[in-house]
Amino acid sequence: MKKIIFLLSLISFQSLATTILSINTEFMWDSEEPHEGRAAFGAVGNPPSAKYVELEAYAVAEVIKRHQADIVGLVEIEGQNVAEKILKYLPDEYQLVFKKGRDHATGQDVAIITRYKVNSTLNNFAEIEGQYQNVKKTPSKALGVSLKNGTKEYYVVVAHLLSKRGNNDKKRAAQANAIATLIQSQTGHKIVIGDLNDVHSSNTLKELYKVGLNIIDKDEYSYIYNDEKQLIDHILVSDSLLNGATFSSFDLGPISDHRGVMATVD
Repeated sequence: MKKIIFLLSLISFQSLATTILSINTEFMWDSEEPHEGRAAFGAVGNPPSAKYVELEAYAVAEVIKRHQADIVGLVEIEGQNVAEKILKYLPDEYQLVFKKGRDHATGQDVAIITRYKVNSTLNNFAEIEGQYQNVKKTPSKALGVSLKNGTKEYYVVVAHLLSKRGNNDKKRAAQANAIATLIQSQTGHKIVIGDLNDVHSSNTLKELYKVGLNIIDKDEYSYIYNDEKQLIDHILVSDSLLNGATFSSFDLGPISDHRGVMATVD
């Protein structure tokens, strides 16, 4: 009887829509020195206490549980141990996908937390260089992974592209081109999530549109800069997931200066 109930629950779970979150944690450091990338940000005050880090990890986990997310992209974390602290407060069905990034200037990393099966395909873009016009650039904070839920397969990339500080527009578009190059060689439904530091009409996003990725709702926003609401945190989906997809943003309170973004797809 237990086996039958389990099978029925599995069938029911697989028929539900997939919920995707992207959360910028606003540089979530651990409580131990040295902090990677501190010099890049100048004087940032004292490191957070161990209790503060646990409270933030708990708060992020509560956001994930409240939205019953299936796939979560985390941006601006410091290392695997920070992501593991979040994972600790989630149900056992969730697992972490992490591979150390290569941004030595900020020390920031990205990660994926999911309750779908993780296949062996894993890429942090170390050997994939993108190009935009005459500029070449490799994403240093990006992670791609193959996931499976029942018979459905997904290839998911979480990324944090170069900021708008300095003359980075072409470099950021080149990073997007690298992601597009990898995406088009993968099978299954395609999803790109994270802080792309650019709006829907930018050359950065256009590089991703070229390979069949779609913005769901360009009128939402995730960040306010100089009193201007901008959507720079994204969840882009392939044509196969666009029909019926919904998108929204929500306040993360003290967790971040960004809003969280969420999409549901069939």
